Amino acid sequence: MGARQSSTGGATRGAGCDGGGRPALRTVHLIDADNLLGDPATTDRARIEAVFEAYRRAADFRVGDQVILATGCNGAHVLEVELAWPGAEHRRRAGADGADLELLDAAEWLAASQRFDRVVIGSGDLIFCVALDVLRAADIRVDVVARPRSLAQGLRVCAGDGLRWMDDVRPDDFAVAA
Repeated sequence: MGARQSSTGGATRGAGCDGGGRPALRTVHLIDADNLLGDPATTDRARIEAVFEAYRRAADFRVGDQVILATGCNGAHVLEVELAWPGAEHRRRAGADGADLELLDAAEWLAASQRFDRVVIGSGDLIFCVALDVLRAADIRVDVVARPRSLAQGLRVCAGDGLRWMDDVRPDDFAVAA
């Protein structure tokens, strides 16, 4: 059977079952856009798209994977992030660590749901050690994708062998020549 779009924009596999009448297990990506971009206010669409493409390569992203992408609440930034990955489930939360907290809530739900066999966390923030612990306790494989310059040492330790590096897309890569 061919893939069809789910309500969150990701393709679902077949009829949604593994052949034995059980829901098919799959991968979900929890992406802290502001951390991966290194700038919670950027509106440079080409840069945002380049960062997301570098993430997809590092994360071994596949058609059918689900994506939950979180940002703060800067309106112009949020719009450009949403337009750069239109098939994702977009979440926003204001305040210090708002996007992180939104993704931690998602990780708790994912651990309880038992619908996913792999979660990829796209961030270098230390707070995601909590998500790693919750997800691993639910016997879910967890990988972390981070930029070399934005990975907290504690998250590096927590991630262990599940750490993947993405290419570091720098703002000056998109500077306009005068």
